[in-house]
Amino acid sequence: MRKVSPSQVNDSIVSRMGIFVKVLMAVVVVLAGVMLVVGMAGARAEELTDEQEGRISMGCGGIKVQLRTLQKADSRMRVYLGSKYEIVLSNFMTNLNLRLIKNNLATENLTGLQTTFSNERERFKADFTGYSQALDELINVDCQSEPQEFYDQLVVARKKRAEVQASYYRMNEVMGWHVESVEKLRGEL
Repeated sequence: MRKVSPSQVNDSIVSRMGIFVKVLMAVVVVLAGVMLVVGMAGARAEELTDEQEGRISMGCGGIKVQLRTLQKADSRMRVYLGSKYEIVLSNFMTNLNLRLIKNNLATENLTGLQTTFSNERERFKADFTGYSQALDELINVDCQSEPQEFYDQLVVARKKRAEVQASYYRMNEVMGWHVESVEKLRGEL
């Protein structure tokens, strides 16, 4: 078995942290760009006028097509983001912390950020599931004969989508803190 000096271990950790930071930063940039497309404005439940109900009823077919297109795009987005978050957590955060623990270099900050990221990832999944269900319910409402019910469900779906967006921003914030902590640790080694 080959002996490895402590300086070789530190060099290996620093090298891997550099790769980790570059990949994590690339993921953050890509995800930020992707989610700019997904942004939603809030809506307020209100009683529709006859004219508004008429416009919803008349445009029902086109609205449904747009909602199904949105549903497909959001489904792809969920898969994409979910896999990226899983990669960041399992391949980078967890592996880095395990390696630091093995070499007696673990920091409470990085371990805490891993836990926070894992919790936020679970929240993101739950928020996206809630949004997806609200969007399904919206698509299933007959907007031609029930425009008010359709609008009410639209308000619910928008609120759920805003929760997904807030969760996404929290995830990026935690990743940013993690990058800063890794860079700080890298400078100390």
